[in-house]
Amino acid sequence: MTIQAKRVALLLVALGSLALSLVACAAGPLQPPTIANNNAGGYAFTTPNPSSFTPTPTFPVFTIGAWVSNYAPSPSDTVTIYVVCKVQDQTMQTAGSPAPSIPITVLVGDPLDQSLSGKTDNVGLAAISYTFNDPSIGQPVVVTVSANYNNQTYTNHTFFTPGATQAPQPTPKGSPGAGTPTGGGG
Repeated sequence: MTIQAKRVALLLVALGSLALSLVACAAGPLQPPTIANNNAGGYAFTTPNPSSFTPTPTFPVFTIGAWVSNYAPSPSDTVTIYVVCKVQDQTMQTAGSPAPSIPITVLVGDPLDQSLSGKTDNVGLAAISYTFNDPSIGQPVVVTVSANYNNQTYTNHTFFTPGATQAPQPTPKGSPGAGTPTGGGG
């Protein structure tokens, strides 16, 4: 190892030690745990107050998932929008069970703006086909799916991008014919 390499290694160790020392100083002194001498024979740790903690959030009773058959279809194509609905075990001891016969609403967003509907089958799955002609090549289309379970609406989102694999088409600028040369000269 060269002298210069040894100096660099020593400098890095010194800088690391300095950084560690600064962090330790900024943290302040360590505080010992609170103890109470409730009996003459020994010490006991005090129990924290559980009411000062925030509760753990509960898992949703119902879940809904969504995806499409093709995330990059042609500008004129058909996609299938899949929706899966499950009723979840609140103890989290078992997997969710299928939610059959749940009405599904599908909102296909801008620029297509369509509303579709379907219903889950006996395994909690709905497959809704959608045929479209989208002139907005390469613009993502957000799909929102929703289901109503026990008078509560659950939603989820997915998307697809028509023509994502094609080159974008240029948009003419200015007034019609602005790029066309006119006669003249002479």
